[in-house]
Amino acid sequence: MADPKTGEVPPFGLSANEWTFYQYVFSSTKGIKFTDRPESMDIQDAYTAMNSLLKKNALEIINVDNENMLKAIDLRDAEKASKLNDDARLVYNTIRAAGNNGIWTKDLKKTTNLHTIVLNRTLKQLEQKQEIKAVKHVKYPTRKIYMLFNLTPSSEVTGGAWYTDQELDTEFIDSLKAACLKYIASRSFPRIEGIPDAVFGADHEHYATASEVRRFITESRISSIDLSVKDIESILDILVYDGDIEKKLPFMAGMEDFSDEEDDSGQDGLAQWSYKAIRKAISRLPTEAVTETPCGKCPVFSFCVEDGPISPINCEYFKTWLDW
Repeated sequence: MADPKTGEVPPFGLSANEWTFYQYVFSSTKGIKFTDRPESMDIQDAYTAMNSLLKKNALEIINVDNENMLKAIDLRDAEKASKLNDDARLVYNTIRAAGNNGIWTKDLKKTTNLHTIVLNRTLKQLEQKQEIKAVKHVKYPTRKIYMLFNLTPSSEVTGGAWYTDQELDTEFIDSLKAACLKYIASRSFPRIEGIPDAVFGADHEHYATASEVRRFITESRISSIDLSVKDIESILDILVYDGDIEKKLPFMAGMEDFSDEEDDSGQDGLAQWSYKAIRKAISRLPTEAVTETPCGKCPVFSFCVEDGPISPINCEYFKTWLDW
């Protein structure tokens, strides 16, 4: 039946009041309180629509900060759930609530409180109908994780760009590290003929940012995977920890608003960390330096005296060093 005010026909057989109340709840991503209602509806109509939508599985009750709230469910999922029996509907809604992170069978059993035989039978039926699917979790490969059939597993489940077939792709990571380091090194030092150790001044502002490194990786087609700025930052963090590059605070206006905890999405107006390659120092100490002798790192050096139980005359370390 069409809404007399808008002429719009509510979907999935909802009444005009149910559709109005559903849209009101759907507009709030965090959910609404039980006492909230659209301005155009009186209390009686709102409660009637709410109860009807709960029975039709179009709304669910969630707990936020120890308070029960109402949240809208996708009407397509609600229609599927309404066609299932009680056990299947309970399992389906529990899996749906887990989103693309999925839910472990042990947690599913605890939440639904169904007997193992009933739960396994229900899961098998839902899988056969292609309503749900089992996926592997990179952190817990022995666990069986379920999610809705049409969902793409989150990066937490698949491991994101760094995993291939549930295995850490170390070769891809190493090649990406090398490419990032090469690009950052090319931006870190001036090219002056005859001066191999030339460096930029302290106020130099044009070191590479994570967004620029990502652009270089994308344009060079080094990776066939669409990497985000966060993905690139994780690679750059490894290079920082390895001592190959350093993170620099940018020299720019508005630095007082800069925070290391901000989401660096590469958007205009957001300050970003820049990265500079570290030039490895070459040691000029001769190989016969004192620190290379056994005495330089001997754990009992303080007890070594000429007429003592440990002395240079009977030192096994010194003899081995000389023979070598």
